[in-house]
Amino acid sequence: MGHDRYDVIIVGSGPAGSTAAKICAENNLTVALIEKGEFPGSKNMFGGSIFRAALEEIVPDFLEKAPIERKVVREVLFFMEADSIVEMGFTSYKFAQPPYNTFTVIRSRFDRWLAGIAEKAGAHLMNSTLVEDLIYEKESPFSGRKVAGVILEDGRKIYSDVVILAEGAMADLTRKAGLRKKYSADLFTLYVKELIALPEEVINARFNLERDEGMNIGMVGYPTAGAIGKGGIWVNKDTISIIVGAYLNQLIKNGLNPYQLLCRLKEHPAIQRLIQGGKTVQYMSKIIPKGGYDNIAELYDDGIIVTGDAAMLVSGRHGTDAAMLSGKYAAETVIQAKAKGDFSKKTLSAYEGKINSSFFYKNLKINRRAADYYKKYPDADFLISKILNEITFEFFKEDNKTQEEKLQMMFEKLRHIQPLTKSVKDFYNAALNWRFY
Repeated sequence: MGHDRYDVIIVGSGPAGSTAAKICAENNLTVALIEKGEFPGSKNMFGGSIFRAALEEIVPDFLEKAPIERKVVREVLFFMEADSIVEMGFTSYKFAQPPYNTFTVIRSRFDRWLAGIAEKAGAHLMNSTLVEDLIYEKESPFSGRKVAGVILEDGRKIYSDVVILAEGAMADLTRKAGLRKKYSADLFTLYVKELIALPEEVINARFNLERDEGMNIGMVGYPTAGAIGKGGIWVNKDTISIIVGAYLNQLIKNGLNPYQLLCRLKEHPAIQRLIQGGKTVQYMSKIIPKGGYDNIAELYDDGIIVTGDAAMLVSGRHGTDAAMLSGKYAAETVIQAKAKGDFSKKTLSAYEGKINSSFFYKNLKINRRAADYYKKYPDADFLISKILNEITFEFFKEDNKTQEEKLQMMFEKLRHIQPLTKSVKDFYNAALNWRFY
C-alpha cells in the first residue's frame, strides 16, 4: 500500500494517534498512521497507569485483549526523607473485581497493541517515518491556507483532506502550524524511568499483593533533592517501573541530572529493599507538558486538529486517558467533516466543543490557578516531607518524656524548620493543588 493520498493523516501512534486511526478506519476512511519510532511505543513512556473508564470507551472489550499488567488495588503516597518515610495510602479489594478501576501497563506493549487494532481496522501504519513539515494549499483567493498533507524527511509528500497531530509534548509541527507558541521550561517536566525485572512471586511478597493485584506509589521530598518534582513506583506483573523527575527549569536551575536522581532514589533504604535482586530491563525518559488551562494549544485550523500532549491536554494524573479521548473526539469530528465534504476551520470547530465538554478540560479549567502553586511555594514538597518525618520520628521515639514534653519538643522541631504559619499554608495549599499535579 504505497499511495500518496489518504482521507486523514495522523502523526504519532501514541494513545491519541492510534485511537483516532482506529475510529477513522472503522468508519471507512483511508488512514495513514505515521510513527517516527521503530514501532508504536518504542519512544514512549509513562509511570504506568491507565484508567478503565476511558479505555472502555475506545475498546469496549479491552479486558480480553489489552496487555494489562495488574489491577491496581492500592494507592500510596510516600513523604520521604533520607532514611525515613511517612506513608499515606488507600487499599480497596473492590478494585480487584469487575468493573475494575486502574491498571498498570507498559507503554511499549500497550501502544503497540492499540496501533495494531487500528491496523486491523484498515489504517496504514508507517514506522520509522519522520514528518518534516506540513503541506498547505490555498482553497480560494478569499480563504486562508489549508493543511493538505505532510512532507516526510526524505522529501516525499503525502496528501490528505485533514491532518491530526498526535506528536507528543515537543510538538514541532503544532508550533510550525502556528497553533502552539514556544513554551518556557517551567511548563514541562522531565522524567526518567527504569524497568526492573523481578519474579512475580517476589513482587507479590514484597508489596503484599496476590495474583494480578497491583499498586502505585507516589513519592515526594527526598527523590528530587529539593527540586519541584516527584518519584514513583508502578508494580507490573514481573517488573517494577521506577520513575523520578522534576520541572525542566528546576533541573536546569539546580544543575540536576535526572539519571543521578534515579540512582539516588534507588539507594534509599526503603526502595533498596523493594528492588533488591532485580535486573534492569530498560531506561527511558519523557517530557510531560504541565502548562495547565491557560497554555492549551489552539486545537484546530483549516485541515488540521491537535490532540493529546501536543495540545497540552494533561490534567494531573490524566494524560493517557485524556490523549485517547481527544483522539476519539478528533476522529468523530473528521468523520463528520468527511460526510459534509468540508474540512474548514468552521467544520472542525466541533472538535473544540467536544474537548470543552470533557471531564479533563473542565478539571483543567477548575484548577487553572493551581499552575501558580509551585511558583508561590517552590520548597513546599521538600519542607512538608521534612516536617512530617521529623515530627513523626519524635512521636514514635521512646525517651521517658511526658506527653506534654513530647508535644513541646515536636512544636520546637516544627518551629526550627520554618514558621508555623508557613507550615499551615504549605499543607493547605498542597491539599488544594496536589490533586492537579
